[in-house]
Amino acid sequence: MWLEILLTSVLGFAIYWFISRDKEETLPLEDGWWGPGTRSAAREDDSIRPFKVETSDEEIHDLHQRIDKFRFTPPLEDSCFHYGFNSNYLKKVISYWRNEFDWKKQVEILNRYPHFKTKIEGLDIHFIHVKPPQLP
Repeated sequence: MWLEILLTSVLGFAIYWFISRDKEETLPLEDGWWGPGTRSAAREDDSIRPFKVETSDEEIHDLHQRIDKFRFTPPLEDSCFHYGFNSNYLKKVISYWRNEFDWKKQVEILNRYPHFKTKIEGLDIHFIHVKPPQLP
């Protein structure tokens, strides 16, 4: 009986040792600065500011030009989506974006909700906040 307990303990320790020694090392966070260059000594602006989604006719025109210049590659025969996005279907999606999608209407829809902007550790962050429904 003691031999069985000893062998079980040794086997358990061996399994634990093999599993625990292969852990991936994580990068140290250090000071948490993720922006370009070195961290500024000045206090970072962490205010939260409202903003509106905006687009211009020039931006939409530029997007249409880019869509018009897109070069398709033929899909692999009978590949569906097994090896990436099927280019035959992509033609339909791009045609919809170019000819049917109302970009300005989408901006109006997005602006029905309040948007806020802040800067966190060198990353420019945008987010939408929707108030949860109030419980009775």
